[in-house]
Order: sequence, then structure tokens, then C-alpha cells
Amino acid sequence: MAATIDNTQYAPAPPIFQKRKRADSETQPLTPPLSVGDFEGTRLLSRAVNVLSTAATALSQVSILYETDPVAREGLLQAVECVTNVNEAGGKLIICGVGKSGLVGQKMVATMKSLGIGSSFMHAAEAIHGDLGDIRKNDAIMFISYSGKTGELMALLDHIPSHTPIIAVTSHTHPSECPLLSERPDAILLPAPIHELEEVSFGVCAPTTSTTVTIAVGDMLALTVAEALHQEETKSVFKKNHPGGAIGAKARRLNDNTVEITISKCDGRITPPAA
Repeated sequence: MAATIDNTQYAPAPPIFQKRKRADSETQPLTPPLSVGDFEGTRLLSRAVNVLSTAATALSQVSILYETDPVAREGLLQAVECVTNVNEAGGKLIICGVGKSGLVGQKMVATMKSLGIGSSFMHAAEAIHGDLGDIRKNDAIMFISYSGKTGELMALLDHIPSHTPIIAVTSHTHPSECPLLSERPDAILLPAPIHELEEVSFGVCAPTTSTTVTIAVGDMLALTVAEALHQEETKSVFKKNHPGGAIGAKARRLNDNTVEITISKCDGRITPPAA
């Protein structure tokens, strides 16, 4: 009789799975923190400083442009006169743009309002769906477009009254080069060029240097118009329009100190004003 062989004693043992111990993220980070001494930290810091340096160079170049270029200088004076006249006639400056330029335009409007300059923002895409009704007889409109040919802005040109002054902030340095102004020979150009394309500077064409320069040109216009409108009263107009936040608190402290100094210099009894 043949012997029966138990094969189970030769079967391979089942594999043993050991649970992998996870690193404690609080004590053993998977990725070491960045440091100014390591390669990656140095690389990132170098890129960050390059962004600031590029912006500084662009601002320096546009400053030189408005110091020396006749077209830029004449355009600025015309724009200041236009916005001043519009405000004195009871009108406002309507700033129009889309995308990042639209956000820059909203910042310009906020700055102008705080300086007592009548202004409002109109989104170019919403304009042809009813917001064109915001344009009044004594208003002016200012387009913001780096390319000077943004489709949504070009689509508005035929719908803006011929008597409405147009200002454009673009990268162009001469009105004849700007498509937005080609149909309006009386339009005003405010150049906002950059010395180097963003894709060359940073490897990506995201609006960065161009928006920085555009904001600066907008601030230049706002402060210059405020000077023309209010002259030595510009500071008091701003304080009146900006009572909130740290700026308002600082203004109140300065006023309180002025009152204390005035009272301390007075001789005799102070009589409160009649109620």
C-alpha cells in the first residue's frame, strides 16, 4: 500500500506584511524647511529679488519717459486738463477695463474718490449689456489695456458718444500706434510701457510688471489732478474722505495735538463756544 504524503508541510509560508511606520510630521518633516543657506532657498530668494528689481527698473524707465518724451508729457497735461474740466463741470471719469486691467482700474477709482475726484468703474463686458447708461454728458472715459486692442474695449468704441473725451493707458508710446485711439484723433494717450516683456523676465506672461507700471501711471494722474483741483486743500480733502482705518486715526491724533498746542498757547480762561 502506497504511503500517503502530506504536502501541507512543504507549502510555502504566507508572506508577512509589516505596516510601514509613518513619520511624525511634527518632529520629522518629510521635506526639510527652506533655508537661506541651501540651494533651493537661495534660488527662490534670487527669483523674488529679480521680480522687485525688474519692477523698479520698469518704474525708473517710465519716469524717464515722462521726464523727457514730448508725447508722454503732452498726454499727461491733456489728461489732467480733461479730468479737471470734467469734474468742474459736474461730471466724472469712468475707468473701463477687463481682467487684471479691470482690477487696476478699480484701484484707480478708489484712489481718485479718496482724493475728491469724481470717478466710477465700468466693466467692459457689462458695458454693452446696459452699463453704457452710466455715461453722462459731462463725463470722460479712460480705457486701460496693455495691448491697446482688447476686444471688449474695441467693441465699445462705436457706442461711446462722440463728445465724450477718451483717455487710454496702454503700452504704446504714440497715439497712432494704438488701435483703441485710431478712430478718435482727439483721444489722449497715457503711455505705460515696460522695458522688457514679462515672459522674458520671468518665463511667464502673467501681468506683473505691466500692472505695476499701470498702477503707478494711475497714481500719477490721480495726484496731479488732485493738485490741479484742490491745490493746497488736497490734504484736507483726503482727510475728510478717509476718516476710517489707521489713516483716519492718525488724522484725528494730529488734530487733537493741534488743539492741545493751540490751547496751551492761549492766555487766560478759555470760554467754550456757545451751543
